[in-house]
Amino acid sequence: MTNRVSDRASPAVRALFSRHGPIWQRAFTVLDGTAVGRVLTDDATAPTWAAVHEHSDDPALFLVGALTRELVADLIADLRRERNVVVSVTPDDPLLSLLPPDPDYDGGAIDFDYRTPEVDLEPFIVPPDGLHLARVDLQLLPRLEWGAWAASSDEAALEHGLGFCLLDGEQVVAEAFAGPITGGLLEMGTITHEDYRRRGLARIVCARTILEAERMGHHTWWNVDDENIPSIHLARALGYRSEHRYRVLAWLSSEGDADTDATPTEPD
Repeated sequence: MTNRVSDRASPAVRALFSRHGPIWQRAFTVLDGTAVGRVLTDDATAPTWAAVHEHSDDPALFLVGALTRELVADLIADLRRERNVVVSVTPDDPLLSLLPPDPDYDGGAIDFDYRTPEVDLEPFIVPPDGLHLARVDLQLLPRLEWGAWAASSDEAALEHGLGFCLLDGEQVVAEAFAGPITGGLLEMGTITHEDYRRRGLARIVCARTILEAERMGHHTWWNVDDENIPSIHLARALGYRSEHRYRVLAWLSSEGDADTDATPTEPD
């Protein structure tokens, strides 16, 4: 790279980032230290630009400050040596004109950043006969298919998030996890085992997880690929509103693929 970088999230670096725009919450989970990622800047004390690259399954890159095409190209080229680089932009984002012209993926996604309390979740939390609803703990977390997908460890995941799953005997057949937390906000993720889909199980585990988060005084948000219709319907059924659509561009690492569903969600 042509610029010096630092992995320190100093107050000056943090102040450059805005709590607006697509999936902005993920940048702050890294800045807060509740999620794994890298913080890059030219000067931790008096930065003119900064970047956050979070290390989840779909590693989002956030860029702020005095950016140039050369700097953005260098950052993406450097970061994609180790993992995918995913950039989310709105149609009027000035960053669009600075991005390299050859992304490996170009698609869309939706943020649901508000859940209305008018949708009562209690009636959803009725496990079918033969299945047991359990809160995710250190014993269950390693058995989840996705689990706490942005955490550095199981202990960190449960410190900064929470979840519930449905068990058929010892097998986890549906799971939901919210986290990591930043500013009282937790991102939802859910998946149902392939053999148990189309039975409404994701709605049960999500409703229980959301309800517990809200009882603790937190709020949840939902993010999904705009072609994942079942997940969009599930979000709306759970009471999520304020739909914000945006564009997703990705540059893949040599080990990467084009799966850029930011929040893990699968058909119910």
